[in-house]
Amino acid sequence: MTASPATGPARKRGRPTAAERVQRRAQILDAALIVFLERGFGNTTIEQLAQAARVSKRTIYSYFGDKAAVFSEMVQSLAKGVSTDPPPDDTLESLSIRIVRRLHSAELIGLHRLVIAESTRFPELAVTLHANGDERHIARLAEHLRGERGLDSDELARTLFTLLLGQPHRMRLLGLLEPVTEEGARAQALAALAALGLSR
Repeated sequence: MTASPATGPARKRGRPTAAERVQRRAQILDAALIVFLERGFGNTTIEQLAQAARVSKRTIYSYFGDKAAVFSEMVQSLAKGVSTDPPPDDTLESLSIRIVRRLHSAELIGLHRLVIAESTRFPELAVTLHANGDERHIARLAEHLRGERGLDSDELARTLFTLLLGQPHRMRLLGLLEPVTEEGARAQALAALAALGLSR
């Protein structure tokens, strides 16, 4: 007897649901981060991405189109760790702490190292990282400066972002510092805010 379209087995042979597509997309992006950091962008193939994510090459092409698109969305996904779904009581201070913590994380430090190493051959990687990483964070800082402090200054937001990175970020890139702790992230963020007269 043939299963009806409403039964479980028949549905599994059909197209994935919206929830399944979201889950599979995240699965591919998680695997892509690992592969890109291990092999570099230029040495990574679609086949390797597919194997790591346990999907077919056709699925990668269907969801993203090409390797550059996978990288771009991976960067966007990492950036969302700071800006998406902020807590209800989010403030300039709490956002600044999250930015420090996120940018000093192993994933983001690895990504920065990858882009620096590959940017001569693939300059579009640097453009993608800057547009979907730095610029998003700066925009969020600018929103808080306007909303909380009445300061409509993109330049101030950029200066604050630069201070949130600071010398510790460079030392992390060089492997001279361990990952920042929650206490360390808070101290660095508060110091940056104080330097610009933004403490409360």
